[in-house]
Amino acid sequence: MGERKTIDFLIAFDHDARKQISLEEFRNTARALKAYSEREEQYRDNPRVEVVLLGAESIDVIKVTHSNYFEDTADALGNLLVSLGLEPNPVPSP
Repeated sequence: MGERKTIDFLIAFDHDARKQISLEEFRNTARALKAYSEREEQYRDNPRVEVVLLGAESIDVIKVTHSNYFEDTADALGNLLVSLGLEPNPVPSP
């Protein structure tokens, strides 16, 4: 049996503050799921915090596919447009 290549990343993100509260890395899915349940319980009464469990080969992949958890939303949109071969609209000067 081959080595498991997927890494699980558990992220808690505060949408109001637009910042990551925590980022945890797991190579064991059972442990990742247990930690996910614990974080969900921890932030259950805080509707502005989102808890997500994502799997990928590296954190770099997650930063591309789910950049909203790592950057300002405007930056994430600009990066998405560039990755699609489109140019973001420049911000007009005041």
